[in-house]
Parts: sequence; C-alpha cells; structure tokens
Amino acid sequence: MQESNSNIDTNKEIEINLQDIIQFFRSNIRRMIAWSIGFGILGGIYAFTAQKEFESKAVVLPEITSNSALGKMGGLGALAGLAGIDISQMSSTEAIRPDLYPSVTQSLPFALYLLQQKVYVSASKKTLTLQEYFDSLNESWLSKLSGSKETPKPKLDPKQYSQALELNTKQEALVKEIQQRVITGFDRKTGIITINTKMPDPVVAATTARLSVEYLKEYVTNYRTDKARKQLSFLQKQVNEAKARYQNSEAALAGYRDRNSFLVTNSAKVAEQRLQSEFMLAQNVYNGLVQQYEQAKIRVEEETPVFKMLEPPKIPLKKSEPKRMTIVLIYLIFGGFVGIGISLLKKGLKSLRTK
Repeated sequence: MQESNSNIDTNKEIEINLQDIIQFFRSNIRRMIAWSIGFGILGGIYAFTAQKEFESKAVVLPEITSNSALGKMGGLGALAGLAGIDISQMSSTEAIRPDLYPSVTQSLPFALYLLQQKVYVSASKKTLTLQEYFDSLNESWLSKLSGSKETPKPKLDPKQYSQALELNTKQEALVKEIQQRVITGFDRKTGIITINTKMPDPVVAATTARLSVEYLKEYVTNYRTDKARKQLSFLQKQVNEAKARYQNSEAALAGYRDRNSFLVTNSAKVAEQRLQSEFMLAQNVYNGLVQQYEQAKIRVEEETPVFKMLEPPKIPLKKSEPKRMTIVLIYLIFGGFVGIGISLLKKGLKSLRTK
C-alpha cells in the first residue's frame, strides 16, 4: 500500500511539473515571440548587408615519382612497414612531396606574388592588382568622407642591411587575408590536390584559383629541375668554349697546311702533327660535351613534373556566403532562448520577493 501511494505521489508531482512548464510557456509566449522576432529582424539585416562571398575550386592530379630501388627491396619494405618505418620516405627521389604543397600556398612569397597579380573585377568592371582590389574593399566609409589616409610608419631597416623581408601593418593584414582565402588540401588516398579560393567577386575568385595553380606548378617545376638546369647551363658554357677552341684549332691546322703544302722537312711535319693532335683533342672534347649537353636537356625534361588538371577553376554563378535563411533561423532561435531566459529571470526575482 505504501509503494502504491508513493507512485501516486510521484505521478502527481510529474503532472504538476508538466502543467507548470506548459503554463509557463503559455504565459510567456508573447515575450518569447517578441524577442525571437526582434532577433530575427537583426539577423535579416545582417544577412542582407553582409559581404557576399564566392568560392571557386581547382582540382589537380600531380605526378608522384616512385623509386625503382624501392621495388627491389621486396619483402624488406613490408617488414619495415610492420615495424613502423616508412622506407618510401627514406628512398624516394621526390624532392618535394605533394603533401607539402599546401605549405607552399600558405607561404609568404606566395601571398606577396598573388597580391601583385592583376585580376578583373566584374562588379566595377576594372582590372586591378589583388592588393588594389583589397584596398578598395577595406577602405572605410569614414575615411572616404574625411579623405584622410593612414600615414605609413618608417621602416625599421630602410637600407636592407638584414637582407630580410620587412612588411608594414597593411601588408601583414593582406598576407593573412590571402592565407585565409586560399586553402589547399591534399588527399593522401588519391593524391589529389584541391585549391579552394573565396573572394567577394566571382571572377576574382576564379582568377585567384588559376593563379594559385600556376604558381604551384612553377614552384614545383623549378624546385625539381633546379639542379638539372644548373648542370645544363654549365654544360652550355663548356660547349661554347670547346666549340671555339675546336674551330680555332681547325683553322690553325688548315692555315698551316695551306702555307706549308710543299714543305717536306721534319720540323714542318712535327709542327703539323702537333696541330693535328690539338685539333683531334679539341674535336673529341667538343663532341663529348655536346653529347653530355643533349643528355642534360633530356634529363631536364624527365625531371619536369606533370600536373593533370582534373577540374579547372570556373566562375561561380551563386554565392557561397552569407546563407541568409540559415542566419535568420539561428537568430530567431537565439531570440527565443533569450526570451525564455528573461522570463525565467523575472519569475525567479518574483519568487524571491514573495519570500
């Protein structure tokens, strides 16, 4: 009997609690709706006045070279993998791995390069550098009315004794802007590189994606072919010098034979043999260097990486941000919670006063 009475009491308490909650919402529904509508209006103002953003994406498949020596290791590579040792990273001939490409597009030289590139702005129908475009966006209405401009601070190292890059406050902000708006991703499973750009103008977004891909291609190409190109340049100088020496020795031998065609003395024969040997040596050196030079040109072509554009950047037709309906909905829900909080606070204060 006691257990049944306790169950009845708990059921009554639950019913009372549910009734209190329902009564609370009924008595404060107008306040909650009012706060929700108020915040919804604020959210609508923000959503319709916020700066539009457009996204453009480029998908690239880079060439990943594999070392033939790795295949010869056979079971040793598998055993090393079980031990947690990645032999592919130790024996790979790839100087810069694709998983490092995102770091390239987050670097300071990339941001400075991008800021100096010209883009077409569809909104104003003007061709500006990216830095000029950001300056026009960041220029406040107050500075436009007053006509005042910030005075640049003097450089800490005006004569470049340190030989280091020195950026002012404005350039620092622009570099961070670029790093936030250009994001490069690497998929380890497929090896695909994805470059996403976000800009307030659709044409600027697509142009920035294209410039980013071109910079990445040129950077990786120069990195991988730098040694081969230096060797090619060195061999070209050697070939030019050997060619001049070869032509001079050939001309000297031919001139000597023309001048001494009827002489049969031993001294004339010795002089001719000396010129002949110099000519043959110069010819052999020249031919050998030409062969090495041609091989170096082939090596440069072999070292040049191949980038396959899977998805070229395109001009977005729809904005990606702001998502107006989502913003308004979030503000409506937040306004409703604010109304509930204020109602609970008033109820709590009222109960304290009655006590």
